[in-house]
Amino acid sequence: MRIYSTVYDDLFRVYGDLHWWPADSKDEVVIGAVLTQNTSWKNVEKAIERLREKGLNSLAAISKCDVKDLAETIRPSGFYNQKAERLIALSKALMERFGGIDSIHDLETAVSFFSPIKGIGQETLDSILLYALDLPVFVMDKYTARFLDRCYGIRGGDIKKDVEGEIKDVERLKNLHAMIVQISKDHCKKVPECDGCPLNTKCEYYGRERRQNAFLHDKD
Repeated sequence: MRIYSTVYDDLFRVYGDLHWWPADSKDEVVIGAVLTQNTSWKNVEKAIERLREKGLNSLAAISKCDVKDLAETIRPSGFYNQKAERLIALSKALMERFGGIDSIHDLETAVSFFSPIKGIGQETLDSILLYALDLPVFVMDKYTARFLDRCYGIRGGDIKKDVEGEIKDVERLKNLHAMIVQISKDHCKKVPECDGCPLNTKCEYYGRERRQNAFLHDKD
């Protein structure tokens, strides 16, 4: 059974193509992937807009930026001193080795370059690979693990590898991740808001809750 294609189709009927990641360039995707760590996307948008206003929304510009100036510019993203240092280090390394992100074309090269860089964890790396470099990887995050477990009973194993084995199209991989994040923000939160969720009739968690509530009601 092509379970992840089923998940995609279920979500697509609700959300369609979300056209995620919102960015004006590949550079902005990389910048956003670092800025979004430990903060909301709304805060990242504020920081990126400030970067645009100062002409600092490229890796080339950031590589030449003063740490204090960059930190102040990206202040809305939180942890701004740390993120400024990491963005500058990443940008300098990338510009020195490749001259720009457009020179990175294959997965092996990208992984070998980005993985050792401080502050580039697996989720950030996968976001860059998928959304900036258009490479067929799946972004596995806390939203995905929670949603797939609750709604479809998918847990354990290597979900990331399984998704990549089933779904090869880059645009579908992008949109699957985006849709999972969206429904996680709308309904499948840490404390789920199942009422009104468009997938609650398919959801294993919701079904269990309803059966449990019905059982308790019958006992009363």
